[in-house]
Amino acid sequence: MRGLVPFLALALGVTACAPATRPIQRSALAPLGPCPASSWHPEAPPPTASEKTSMVLLAVAEWFRFGSQTIDFTRAGPARIERLGFQEGDPFASKRVGDYWKSVGRPDLSGANRQVPWSAAFVSWDIESAGVPRDLFCPSARHTVYVERMANRARRPGAGFVPRRLDERKPQVGDLICASRDGGETTLDNLDRGPGHCDIVVEVRRGQVQAIGGNVHDSVTRSVFPLDESGFLSPISGRSFFTVIENRLP
Repeated sequence: MRGLVPFLALALGVTACAPATRPIQRSALAPLGPCPASSWHPEAPPPTASEKTSMVLLAVAEWFRFGSQTIDFTRAGPARIERLGFQEGDPFASKRVGDYWKSVGRPDLSGANRQVPWSAAFVSWDIESAGVPRDLFCPSARHTVYVERMANRARRPGAGFVPRRLDERKPQVGDLICASRDGGETTLDNLDRGPGHCDIVVEVRRGQVQAIGGNVHDSVTRSVFPLDESGFLSPISGRSFFTVIENRLP
């Protein structure tokens, strides 16, 4: 893990000028209300003083913990599993997924509940474990709920996360990249709280972005996605991306 810190410090120090953004439409659904209080606490303090770096290091550590499962979406044809990791039904993995569920107030669930998606619980566990206060991120068992809260929070000063349109933000280390799934139609103009999925960007190279998420093929998985020549996400059949969430945390 120590070898990652210099690389991350360099990657996180590079910022790009963002173009003017188009306003995000407000949800027509009932307001979400304030973020609920929680008595849950991470099992260990963040590994660095930077919340953004902590998010990335925690995601990478969990990926190693689960056996480094990797899926490549950059090749022609269906996405290919390059390396298989521990699956959610394995005793170790099941218990660890249970730790993620605790961060969103569901201690009754674990990896044994295989029909219940846990990817949003993973992201929530990661961000809250990194020390991000609930005023900037509200954990949720549903990705599109915390994305909607981010969009609402971004209208006020001091936002830690700002949802951007795909042509407004080139993914950077620490950002989240989010897609609708299972036939959902969530967009930034249709924040309908439908099914979705987000991954945490951990590395950006020429032509590709690597991001880690939970419950991807039943494990904590590093996915490799293509970028176009300008560095924006390329459309792929395997993910219906609708936003790159800019991470403004220190």
